[in-house]
Amino acid sequence: MRPLYDSVGHLTRRLDQQVSLRFEGKMTGERLTRTQFVLLIVAALAPGMEQAEIAQLGSYDPATAGVVISKLEARGLVRRERSRRSRRGWIVEATPKGHAVIEERIAILDVLQNEVLSPLEPDERLVFLRLLSKLVRIGNSYNGEAGRSSPM
Repeated sequence: MRPLYDSVGHLTRRLDQQVSLRFEGKMTGERLTRTQFVLLIVAALAPGMEQAEIAQLGSYDPATAGVVISKLEARGLVRRERSRRSRRGWIVEATPKGHAVIEERIAILDVLQNEVLSPLEPDERLVFLRLLSKLVRIGNSYNGEAGRSSPM
């Protein structure tokens, strides 16, 4: 039996915890969670899209995305209006304030990635990211999530 500390689930969870702590430590001022930041970026990059489409592009389930987008809307970072394409849909767009928050904090992603990957040699970083992307891509198709992609 493989020790817990060597299991892929444990190791990826621990790495995710480390990334989350670093992200939250850097997200000063307009404090955003990673989920909020991802969905805000997607809303900014895909104006006129429905909330469900933004959820899919951000790799989140529609219910989670709905709650997160409501919080972003309450903070004035996005606005929603009823979709003309579907009766139940909402069009979500980043507000000027939302665009400003992205502009101010987008560099954090590069800093964070460099910090997390700093123990690795440059060639190891590329291999690690390539293999991680492959596992996620294969996992998405296995779970019926083909076509989902993450902007991050």
